[in-house]
Amino acid sequence: MMSRGSALEALVAGLRGSRTDRADWQAVIALANHTLLTPDLFSSLARAGQIHHLPEDVREYLRFVHDCNRERNLRLRTQLREAVAALNRGNIVPFLLKGAVPLFLSPAGRVPSRMTSDLDLAVESPEETTARACLEELGYVDVAGARGMARQQDAGMLELRTSRANGFAPPKLVQRDGLRVKIPPAQSRALHWMVHDLLKEGDYWRGRIDLRHLYDLARLAESDDVDWAALRASMSDRSARNALDTQLLALHHFFGTRIPAKCAQRPMVRFQHWRRIFTATHPIIGAPLRLAGNLMWGTWRFSRAYGLARRGPSDLLRRIARTLFNPRTKI
Repeated sequence: MMSRGSALEALVAGLRGSRTDRADWQAVIALANHTLLTPDLFSSLARAGQIHHLPEDVREYLRFVHDCNRERNLRLRTQLREAVAALNRGNIVPFLLKGAVPLFLSPAGRVPSRMTSDLDLAVESPEETTARACLEELGYVDVAGARGMARQQDAGMLELRTSRANGFAPPKLVQRDGLRVKIPPAQSRALHWMVHDLLKEGDYWRGRIDLRHLYDLARLAESDDVDWAALRASMSDRSARNALDTQLLALHHFFGTRIPAKCAQRPMVRFQHWRRIFTATHPIIGAPLRLAGNLMWGTWRFSRAYGLARRGPSDLLRRIARTLFNPRTKI
């Protein structure tokens, strides 16, 4: 049976277009499914001309998941364009975030292979009420217990948030087929992923890696000129800079992305990088490290959860359990 470390190595090699000989494809596919990277694995191997060297059952399974995801992404793109059109009619030009960007920008007959859980849009704060009204006219309703709006017939939820200035270049106005959107610069998109994973969800303290978002960052670095030094300078304090540098080290470790040499200078950053890689490749013997990180993060997070505490102890305990023990798509 293939170890987690070997399966992770084979999966990353596949995402980089290389086929690993004698791979345990059952373990590799299980990890790809867990990290939501199965369609990307197929696409990367297909682009590199390696897909036909895989065992037939593996190849057909990867193709099946890829094709199902393609149909879902086509539906998501139709849903996105409908929402953008409604907002434009209300004189609102929304910001596209995360997976909505490649969905909107992809050519008519093609969609990205990325698995997208929902559609993320942002508007200026004064526009939020009008934007919600525009979406409600399309039949969107708030989802109970989740941060988003949905309709029964759609492939995914739509999350509407307010935009935040980050000091980088202004967003680019893009027009496609009569629709107008704003696309944040590459630095802003990279910062959004990193802050969300490392700080908001606590991956830096908890020693977790969202491999799908790391792969997103690697592809963003290939297609856009991401200024990592500017990102580092935008961090508000040493802890945030340590978190960003730790993520950049993981980006270089897995996908060979070029990063500033300063990222590896601080001992804390090197330790955090080692801890994340060790627990990702040795999940059993690395469990104490992961548990210690979860407890540290949970103590800090819920000591500040005054609003959650007011909802009652059962709600607070449920959220604690979900935050600390639900691995979601992390490794």
